[in-house]
Parts: sequence; C-alpha cells; structure tokens
Amino acid sequence: MTVISFNNTNYAMMAEKCFGEEHFEKMVIPTPRAISNSCGISLMINDDDVEKAKKLIIDRELKIKGIFTIYENTAIQIF
Repeated sequence: MTVISFNNTNYAMMAEKCFGEEHFEKMVIPTPRAISNSCGISLMINDDDVEKAKKLIIDRELKIKGIFTIYENTAIQIF
C-alpha cells in the first residue's frame, strides 16, 4: 500500500482535489499509525502510480509530509 501523508487536513483536501482532476485512483483514509500517532487523513494510491504522483506533487507544488510504503504495520518513506 502506498500512502501520501500531510501536515494538516487542508493540504490533504487540496491534494485530493488535484489528484481527482488528474483521474488518479485514490482513497482518503485515516493516517496509518505507522506514519503518525496523531489524527489526520492521508491519500492511498496505487503502488504503480508513485512516479506519476511525485510529478503531480512537484508540478502543483503540493505540500506533503511524505510518500510512504506500508508493509506489516511498518512505514518506509520513499519520497
């Protein structure tokens, strides 16, 4: 599972809108505990869309905390 996390909900909602405009398959989810113990929302995207997501984040200057791969309750930051 690939998850994009944010420092606040406003950034998450702005990103969700941008990803929708680009027709990404995505889902708004609670931020996994492996990433943060605090409340918040994240976007889950297809593993195959990571490079496309990085480009969108850079092109649209989206503010993110990071992109993480989640495996067995462990988060590995990949961007």
